[in-house]
Amino acid sequence: MTLRGATPEHASLLVHAYLDGELSVSEAVEAERAIAADSTLAAEAAAVRALKHVLQTKLPPERLPPDFTARVANRVGLARRPRPTWTVLAASVVLAAGLSSAVTSMLLRTTDDAIYAESVDSHLRALMAARPVEVTSSERHAVKPWFNGKSVQAPKVADLSADGFPLVGGRIDVIHGAPVPAVVYNRRLHTISVWAATEAQAERLTKGATSVNGTNLVVWRAGDMTYWAASDLNAAELATFARAFAAAP
Repeated sequence: MTLRGATPEHASLLVHAYLDGELSVSEAVEAERAIAADSTLAAEAAAVRALKHVLQTKLPPERLPPDFTARVANRVGLARRPRPTWTVLAASVVLAAGLSSAVTSMLLRTTDDAIYAESVDSHLRALMAARPVEVTSSERHAVKPWFNGKSVQAPKVADLSADGFPLVGGRIDVIHGAPVPAVVYNRRLHTISVWAATEAQAERLTKGATSVNGTNLVVWRAGDMTYWAASDLNAAELATFARAFAAAP
């Protein structure tokens, strides 16, 4: 089972298998590299992670009735069905993937929290890569032009080294189905990912500050644009960063 040379449908199934923990260690490593290198697979992985997050937070598990196990055992014992063929199994997997995509799409359209989960996924995925940026420079005049032609919005790139937040570089992420410029800063051993929101994304960034699985996020305005950032930096320092970014020329 490999992502090399796989068809889009097969690659999609393998992404789901990877996120469900069904791959071997070597296959999982290969899947991580393929997802990091392919924006389409990265977007699908982010959507599935967002779905899992929504299901965990919005739909807490219900307790099974005490006699559930006995009832299932009874039913299985009374009516043994023939084992499904590989064709039936394959069709079931494709159907499950299709249903998963449909449910993911529906939840992402109706749940504003999904954009925060996608943002954290993009931030963590970058940290797992060989380097968290595509263009590396501490000079804002080198980073800002790199985004030209790569996204609709042109992000502000501030020099915050005097405030203790040195510039690392930039990259392009796919969040909420759109390419988004990400400017990256450091604070001691912590990495901060900053995104410039599209109009559609800005409408979903309804929380000024929140946290997803231990990663803090903060949202603010700078000029006529909305920005948001994610980091494992504590919430107070991340808020300080946001204020410094908004005030910088």
